[in-house]
Amino acid sequence: MAEPKLPTPRRSVLYRLGVDAGAYEGAASHHPDVLLFEIEDSVAPGDKDRARQRVIDTLNKGGFRHQEKLVTVNGLDTPWGYDDLKALARAPVDGVVLAKTEGADHVRAAEAVLVANGAPPTLRIWGMIETPRGLVNVNEIAAASPRVVGLTVGLGDLSRGLNAFRRPAENRWPVMPALGLLVLAARAHNLAVIDSSFREPKDPEGFRASCLASREAGFDGRVFEDPALIPIANEAYGPTEDEVAWAKKVIVARKGASPS
Repeated sequence: MAEPKLPTPRRSVLYRLGVDAGAYEGAASHHPDVLLFEIEDSVAPGDKDRARQRVIDTLNKGGFRHQEKLVTVNGLDTPWGYDDLKALARAPVDGVVLAKTEGADHVRAAEAVLVANGAPPTLRIWGMIETPRGLVNVNEIAAASPRVVGLTVGLGDLSRGLNAFRRPAENRWPVMPALGLLVLAARAHNLAVIDSSFREPKDPEGFRASCLASREAGFDGRVFEDPALIPIANEAYGPTEDEVAWAKKVIVARKGASPS
């Protein structure tokens, strides 16, 4: 009997901003579960093409370990979205994150561009929910294609769209109903679900508390910019000692059970 495939850990998602060429160049020296290259919101219109090429060059240079490599692309309704997808279709990348995903048609349109430009079946798609329309349609987005493996959220844009006040990271009750819908859709379709970016790199204890609360809400991992936070995220979203002990007991019990 074949061994069951182990789930892909996505506890720590380190993002590298397109405005910082140095962050791209040093990306391979960091070892989170996921490296996320961002060439959408952080990049000015005049630098989009250069940022895209910096990502491609970084990916082609290699030197990575086992990190999952993702790139957040511009929408197809922008002047850069098509070129982003075309360039990444055959690049050494694991997946593309579709910024401001608002419906299943957005996913299928992006997939069509990827396929037309030679994307292998292993190239995956993530939906990023950043608008009320995307939140309303999140279940359809999750089911739009077999290439969809995960969902994430841009909470800054989404909270503004909802006119919801964002409290500190450890107290996000105004947006918890929205986050719950995201987690529900991901679980219903067996997808990964990653929490929004943490933007306080000098607050490791605040980050730890926020990650633990996020895990309790159902998320698999967290996006952040400071590499020093990688071990904190890995611990917060990893199994607890009690969970490991329980799993070992279950394994022992199953091995000792008579076949039915």
